[in-house]
Amino acid sequence: MAKFLRTLFFLLILANLLFLAWGQGYFGTVEEGHEPQRLTNQLTPEKLRVSELAPQPPAPPPPVEACRLISGLNVAETQHLQTQAQTDEKLAALKFMVKPQEAPSGFWVFIPPLANKAAAEKKMAELKKLGIADLYLMAEEGADKLSISLGMFSSEQAANEFLQSLTKRGVKLAKIQPRSKPAEKVLLEVRGPQDLLLTRLPELLAGSIGTNVGECPNNN
Repeated sequence: MAKFLRTLFFLLILANLLFLAWGQGYFGTVEEGHEPQRLTNQLTPEKLRVSELAPQPPAPPPPVEACRLISGLNVAETQHLQTQAQTDEKLAALKFMVKPQEAPSGFWVFIPPLANKAAAEKKMAELKKLGIADLYLMAEEGADKLSISLGMFSSEQAANEFLQSLTKRGVKLAKIQPRSKPAEKVLLEVRGPQDLLLTRLPELLAGSIGTNVGECPNNN
């Protein structure tokens, strides 16, 4: 009986050893997914692939924006310039903005509106007898109708000196009033791609005389 038990014990140990050896793959290929096979697959560099991304071309930089301020143009020249730009597809990117040019200010010496035309003509006759020949009757409709213009001066001091000379001659109704002359010229602001302004803007201004092109103030 003891001999049988010893034989059975050794058989169990041998069976365990055989099972262990089979599990480690010593008796052939082990099924896919077992730990030894998985480790082997992980260590095969020839199966590894490095994904490559197609090179992307760099995007072109945005055009540099610029602004030019054109002075010395009258209204008709400004409109002609804009019409030329609108008919050229290459100039469609240009943007125009017309700004009124600051009119020179002056000081007007005048006699305020009289009651009627007869009174105004009588007053003008009196002024001419006093040696004042540079007169103009304001006949246009408006607040200054039937006023008598005696002169326009660039400075208040010059206007005051003239008024004093009129007072010495006996003219008592004359007054001084600040006034701006109508602006004959306008400012034209042109914005767009810098290369377009540098190359095409001089071509558009080729027929204009007395114009000046400079940087726009506070250009960002």
